[in-house]
Amino acid sequence: MTLITYPTRVHFADRVLEEALHSELDEARYKRALLIGDRDVAATELADRVRSGLPHRVESHFLSFDDESDLRQVAQAHLDRKEAVDVIVAFGTARAIELGRKCRYAIASQTGNRPSFVAIPGVDGLPNPCTRNIESWRAGLPSILICDPTVALAAEQAASLRAIVLSLVRCVESYLSDAYNPLADGIALEGVRRCVTNIPKIGRKSTIRLSRELMAAGLNAALAQEKGIGPALTISAQLAKSTESGDLAPIARLVLPAVTQARALDSEKVGALQNLLGDGDVTLVSAMRRILSDMPMPASLSAIGVPRSALDTVAKTTDGHAGLTYERALGALESIYEGAEP
Repeated sequence: MTLITYPTRVHFADRVLEEALHSELDEARYKRALLIGDRDVAATELADRVRSGLPHRVESHFLSFDDESDLRQVAQAHLDRKEAVDVIVAFGTARAIELGRKCRYAIASQTGNRPSFVAIPGVDGLPNPCTRNIESWRAGLPSILICDPTVALAAEQAASLRAIVLSLVRCVESYLSDAYNPLADGIALEGVRRCVTNIPKIGRKSTIRLSRELMAAGLNAALAQEKGIGPALTISAQLAKSTESGDLAPIARLVLPAVTQARALDSEKVGALQNLLGDGDVTLVSAMRRILSDMPMPASLSAIGVPRSALDTVAKTTDGHAGLTYERALGALESIYEGAEP
């Protein structure tokens, strides 16, 4: 049996942030809000917009973190302060939303009271779900999601490219998953279409339309992941941990075609993706490489800084997942280590 649940209420419109946040918090009569954002966002216009959206009766305090912060430790440190919270508002980046998720879990585990969770994503969308089980995916979803494309309007080209690469990887792998979920499949295909259509537009003049499409693709990707995390994204996340930057997108850009080629896949789904990518007469992997190859990102895992020793370690942990054997996984990673096509 397939259980399909999308319990999150979503506001999606230009310049909707303040109105949506105020109406949601006011209607629920929340009193104490925990605001979460990167340290660099604390004094920005976005933080001001979030604060201006709070009803007058809501008391708030701000929890920030650095790029190097261990989010579990940050969440625990907040819990140790014993500050009452009935709603968490995380905004700006996927890491901020991930910290919001961890804070809600920590508060609920220790006190038995589970705060409501409002997420206001930026260009990089929502974080990956937990890999433990599908119930953890549902439990990790925000109670309220406010998608305001004006939040991501000023995103730099590099950030937009990283975001759309990850959206494409998430959507492709969700669709190719054997798990039966027709709603997630439709959402994933629409996400792939948005990514393919808008990748060539990144780097031109930034427009609200492009910002809207990038945010919509990120939402498609997040909702499609009810089917779980695919092997290319799992492998990429593990490899990213072995690098100094920890940047996932350049690695995923290389790994997706290589791992897709190594898997045994449903021919009907492969055909549907080939047609969607605009290359029905070539292989799915070739179509992926055509779309991903021109991006200004490193052309090999070695150039990204992945140590060769990590390939064997990651391949062993992948053995048996999504039809990949250790040998196939290792072969896929070796093929992109020194500079093959992505």
